[in-house]
Amino acid sequence: MMILDKKYYKEERRLLRKAREEGKLVVFVGAGASLPSGMPKWNEAVETFKECLHMGEHERQDDYLKIPQLYYNARGEKEYVELARRIFRYQEPLRSSDIHRRIIALNAHTIITTNHDNLIEEAAAESGEFMQIISQNQDLPYKTLQKEVMKIHGDFEHNNFVLKEDDYLNYSENFKLIETYVKSLIASNVVLFIGYSFNDPDLKQLFNWVKKFWATIFKEPI
Repeated sequence: MMILDKKYYKEERRLLRKAREEGKLVVFVGAGASLPSGMPKWNEAVETFKECLHMGEHERQDDYLKIPQLYYNARGEKEYVELARRIFRYQEPLRSSDIHRRIIALNAHTIITTNHDNLIEEAAAESGEFMQIISQNQDLPYKTLQKEVMKIHGDFEHNNFVLKEDDYLNYSENFKLIETYVKSLIASNVVLFIGYSFNDPDLKQLFNWVKKFWATIFKEPI
């Protein structure tokens, strides 16, 4: 087991400060950052889908990506979108937290998030920051501001949110430009992850991108 001492954290802080000064800092924000604002945990959201499916114990499904998919297959797109919006409190008056304000204070040129809420944008507005919101492929060609919030899992405004199994399987096709752009950011910047657990399917997807990218660069087997 690796024990991290004060010297390790001191060096990490130095690298982050250097990256920020050089305009090379990218921040990845996960669901954990929005919990203080009242957003549900991923397992809580999945449990709601389970309850609405009236799944018996013999039908319990441990693959969290399959459960929203099962609901979509059983109830159709309209009911699926309505339930997802309700679970993730779409258009409810949530307030950004100190975590979001600290993220904005990092002064990163790009904030990438897998969250569907607008709490980062709200914190930016409170701080007088102007950040371009990119949540679909069509947004990228019209990027004009120096700072941006990349919603790589879409949003509820455009109904392109990534949640069920098919969304992950078809991600490269549905978000081709965004995926390519994010991979280039990962390859050329210092990346700070906030609000993720190592069991998070989103984090696993991101690490898989990095793994494939470097395997391509060095022509090594994945």
